[in-house]
Amino acid sequence: MEKRKLGNTGIEVFPIAFGGIPIQRIDIDRAVEVVRRAIELGIDLIDTARGYTDSEIKIGRAIKGIRKRVYIATKSGNRTKDGILKDVEISLNNLGVDSIDIYQLHGVNSKEIFDTVMAKDGALEGLKEAKKKGLIKHIGVSSHSTDMILELIDTGEFEVIQLCYNFIENKCEEKILDLARERGIGLIGMKPLGGGMIENARIALKYVLRQGYVIPDPGMESIREVEENVSIARGSYELTEEELEEIERIRKELGSVFCRRCQYCQPCPQGVHISSLLGAKSIVKRLPKEKIISGWVYDAYLSGKNCTRCGVCLTKCPYNLPIPDLVEENTAFLERVIRGLRGEG
Repeated sequence: MEKRKLGNTGIEVFPIAFGGIPIQRIDIDRAVEVVRRAIELGIDLIDTARGYTDSEIKIGRAIKGIRKRVYIATKSGNRTKDGILKDVEISLNNLGVDSIDIYQLHGVNSKEIFDTVMAKDGALEGLKEAKKKGLIKHIGVSSHSTDMILELIDTGEFEVIQLCYNFIENKCEEKILDLARERGIGLIGMKPLGGGMIENARIALKYVLRQGYVIPDPGMESIREVEENVSIARGSYELTEEELEEIERIRKELGSVFCRRCQYCQPCPQGVHISSLLGAKSIVKRLPKEKIISGWVYDAYLSGKNCTRCGVCLTKCPYNLPIPDLVEENTAFLERVIRGLRGEG
């Protein structure tokens, strides 16, 4: 099977990567089986993050004894030099490795975050120091914002960029894909299935794979999903007329209510976590119970109760989404889910 080059890093891998978010929801023995099956079938790039609860630990257990067969990419949302250096050490310990192939700044989605991580004593300085020490090999960044990605590319600091890419969220096709290729920056495509909103994995993965440069990293939590995704990656990427029609149908179905997480609606004057709430129905499919009933998901739910329907977000959304209606709908949805998980009826 022909490998894909990850920019100018010298890394060449199987056409798809293993996304490490969903294994948070399964026990460690099952997670190890799933990851090892992926490796057996040829997947050799595994993506995780400090923020994915125990994902790093489970992956570390799975790669024990076979470390040389895989490349590991992980990330930290810490914004300071000292903070991210501590996270690098934690990641090394969790994964049981001496060095991490790709370490990324996680979620640089706004100018404020960009300025913080790029500043003196910011997180980028920490990753540069970690690279000098041999703790990491390549520096990367992830972002949901196409505008921020263009700025990140222009810095010349990042060897790998992880971006959202699927047939609904495909604004990156306008400038980013060609520019990254020209600059030799490797691209990892997160959310190729739209964070769970696109249920047809075959057409979703083929759409991203046919581009030829991006390495999609679908999240997987079962051997069946691993085998299905590998089968798709080994097949033809040409989309049939029927599949193109299906893509258009799904686009029309989701287009009016699908949040692309561009963050243009933020900040909300009432503190509502808009993009987190609008992704609630896909979020709960991928996260463990503990992450839903506490932490950032629960915080997003609580923030939704503060919505006054002031309409400021409506003036900012480039997709003209009915945001107040969607906030109300998804807040109610999360309330039902959280009450159910807590056994409150």
